[in-house]
Amino acid sequence: MASSNPPRGDRVPKDLKGLLRFCAEATKNEDHTTESTFKRMPEEKRKWLDEFLNEMTVNPVERMKACLFTIVEGVDLDKKIAAFDELHDWCEYIDFAIDFHRIGGFCVLQYLLHQDEPVMRWKGLELIAALVQNNPYCQKVVLEEPNLFKEILLILDTDSDATVRTKALLATSCLTRDFPEAQKIFVDSDGFSIILRAMQSNVEKLKVKAAFMLSSFVTDKPEYKNILCDMGMIDQLIGHLGEEHSSFHEHLLSAILTIVQDFPRGIKEFRRPELDMEQILLQKQKDLAGKEESMEELHYAKELLKLIQENQSENQDVAR
Repeated sequence: MASSNPPRGDRVPKDLKGLLRFCAEATKNEDHTTESTFKRMPEEKRKWLDEFLNEMTVNPVERMKACLFTIVEGVDLDKKIAAFDELHDWCEYIDFAIDFHRIGGFCVLQYLLHQDEPVMRWKGLELIAALVQNNPYCQKVVLEEPNLFKEILLILDTDSDATVRTKALLATSCLTRDFPEAQKIFVDSDGFSIILRAMQSNVEKLKVKAAFMLSSFVTDKPEYKNILCDMGMIDQLIGHLGEEHSSFHEHLLSAILTIVQDFPRGIKEFRRPELDMEQILLQKQKDLAGKEESMEELHYAKELLKLIQENQSENQDVAR
């Protein structure tokens, strides 16, 4: 039977390497009834284990600095992308994202957005999204970088690469979430028109994410519903329902419902007879019935139809 006594003080492992070594030695004599199979580790396997253990005790700040150096000074695009990926993983953690700012990492963000290779631009935008997501400290710092947010909005609106525009939308969404100061800059920069133009693109992913952001934004800040009515957003969203059916329609109906719900002006706009929404929604119900993958879209259609039918009931009551 193996001894139950604790290890002597001079043998207590000081780190993970020492712990593994101690475990290997301790189990050597665990069973005296059989011949021990313990033997010296082959050099190649030992080298691999040492490298693995070193990676487990890595210094995040030093790794972020190394990644930045590779991204800015490197010439091999594949190595730059690998550095981006590692940096992104670190910066998803709030504390490491703050460390990234403290080591001067934010000074390279605008540099990344002006790179010729689209992958460098969208990786930079993806990094910004990771930095600011649910991170008030980094949200504030991004706004302190001169014109950085407006540069992101410009890229979202005008970049020639679909992935770059989609990542710019992601960065915008993460930056404005639960952050009134960024929301105001977005609105003052005609951000809703930029979102509308994104929904008018031929990139399905961008259209879906733009509609989703619109719904989220208005849910968080219903006071902006008047601005959306002023710019004819409800008419524009309804117009897209005439396009060939896709997953975009679910998010269109969600956005319309979010705008008009509990908002008398929006309901009045939505119920205008010339929009023919009752027939559109009745046809939606017919087309989507029994389709499990369309349950959310069907739900939104039913909720919107209720708003129209409630209006009809109210008019009939007044007539009586």
